[in-house]
Amino acid sequence: MSQLASECNPELVSAFLDNELERIIIGRVAKHLLHCDHCCHTMSRLASVRDAVSEQFALCEPELLTQSVMMAIRNEKSTSPRDRMRDKLLRFGIPLMLVGTILAEAMPTTLEAGDYVEFTEDHRSVVA
Repeated sequence: MSQLASECNPELVSAFLDNELERIIIGRVAKHLLHCDHCCHTMSRLASVRDAVSEQFALCEPELLTQSVMMAIRNEKSTSPRDRMRDKLLRFGIPLMLVGTILAEAMPTTLEAGDYVEFTEDHRSVVA
């Protein structure tokens, strides 16, 4: 923060609002805010944004976060492999089958009765 506090500087205003300034410069920034309507308005807008964000995305205490993560891990370990597979199929398998069905119905088929498709080792299809 090499700029003087007497100049309009939104970064200094933000740092002042967040209590991130060193003691040496706090007084000068506060004095500037008292006399500068532009910076005072900037601080008001920044405070509104900060408050809106903190209300929307309230972060919990680190200890509570650790506890919730550990609980989720314990719950996952207690789930049987069969239940985990069912959950994955419900989450991914069924939607993929639906998309595949829709795409298959949308693709034109040119095979005649009696035709068959062979799959080669390189996974390319050959109509015989």
